Amino acid sequence: MATYLLYLDEQEGEIGGEFFTAIIGFRIALEDINAVRASFYPRFNDIVDRNIRREAWDSNRHIHKPPHLHGSDLLRDYDDEDKFRVLDALSESLDNVDFRLLRVGYFNRSFPALLNVDSRTKRINQCLSSIVFSIWDKPKDEHIIISEIDKEALRINLETNFNNVGQYFAAGHFSGSLNMMKIVGHFYAPKSDLGCQIADLFNYSCYKHTQADTLFSKGFAGYYERFSSKYLVNQIIWINNSARNYNLPQINPVAGEGSQNDTDPITRVFGIIPNDERLETFHIPPVD
Repeated sequence: MATYLLYLDEQEGEIGGEFFTAIIGFRIALEDINAVRASFYPRFNDIVDRNIRREAWDSNRHIHKPPHLHGSDLLRDYDDEDKFRVLDALSESLDNVDFRLLRVGYFNRSFPALLNVDSRTKRINQCLSSIVFSIWDKPKDEHIIISEIDKEALRINLETNFNNVGQYFAAGHFSGSLNMMKIVGHFYAPKSDLGCQIADLFNYSCYKHTQADTLFSKGFAGYYERFSSKYLVNQIIWINNSARNYNLPQINPVAGEGSQNDTDPITRVFGIIPNDERLETFHIPPVD
């Protein structure tokens, strides 16, 4: 049994004139996150050092506090060439470990009428549930969910779910809609956490894959292509109309490697779709 860190980030965007809300996840084995840090940060520091001191790299380089990596405002004072050097260094560090990406979203207009009150919170909650269903590819492994501390809607939904952990286990851990035996817990991290920054960067590259409008953003979108085979699930769902789902290549935990399925993670597991008036309460069966 392995333990994985699952870093989550919110995403909002537009596809074909329809707005959507999504969650993107970056999953990495607990023992691998420090390997990525150890590989990436020395190379990142060299780039930072050269930009600050305007000198060639040498053995006497200074050690600096690394700037935060944020997709929509990446290294504002650096030229594009150095920005891509940083992204390449991070990509090559990730090439040395096994990780997975997840993106599940819902088109805003597809939500049932009874969920329109506080609909963004409801959409985030549904995205969160679908992300958790998507990690059924490793039924015997544990996950630690991590989110950036200032993501308000995500924080509210995670707190709502995890405030009831004691009740779930008191009633039997398979009594709720989420399999709590797969989730060790939920923890907050600052923006400086590299896992949160990686989730944010994949979030932005995935979005720019369909929305690139500048030469730089097209280059950024190329990192989506580089890691597109890592997506365990990657779809924006139109509730009750799978023909309107927006699907990208994904590893389907039910149908197998490389398949492209037109149903959402909940439907793939249970073979049911929420009706027009309400979302059903789903119960996960025990895992052997």
